[in-house]
Amino acid sequence: MRPRLLPVFQIVLGAVALVALLLTGIGAILPRHWRVERSLMINAPSASVHRWAADLAYWPRWAQWDHRSLAPENQLGDPSAGVGATLRWRGPAGGATGSVRITASDPERGVWFEHRVDTGKPSFAALLYTSKPGVTEVTWRDEGELSPIVGGYLLDYFQMRLGQHMGEGLARLKQLVEQTPQESPKARD
Repeated sequence: MRPRLLPVFQIVLGAVALVALLLTGIGAILPRHWRVERSLMINAPSASVHRWAADLAYWPRWAQWDHRSLAPENQLGDPSAGVGATLRWRGPAGGATGSVRITASDPERGVWFEHRVDTGKPSFAALLYTSKPGVTEVTWRDEGELSPIVGGYLLDYFQMRLGQHMGEGLARLKQLVEQTPQESPKARD
């Protein structure tokens, strides 16, 4: 009886290995590059938007992922605003770590930044301003590449969640800017 089980076991093991190899191969060729963009009109000039967007000290109030569930610990670099400013974060209970670094900043055009999670490849993003009569259109653009194999399978879900986060962040930024359009955010803290 025992000798007959050996071929069945080998067939099952071979089938599992074949499926794993197939899933790995498909994952390796799936697209992993993502690009997400969201825009919102803010009833304020670009300089008012820039006061909030170009200073990483204010990002936890509008730009970080869901504050309630993640409750990240933040470490702000010095300086907190302008090119070279950094914000490092750590998720709860020793979770993921990451950083944001401003790479370019212009009160009329926007803020460009690099974002890293753990030791992965950086993503590159920008908050772009388009001045219109009485309002500023703020466009948050983010792009990068997910990790090989698994990243291709998660691409659509990741883009959907990132887009949701960006939309919510822009709504919080709009609320903050429109509450204090003419004064510095530091005057409110």
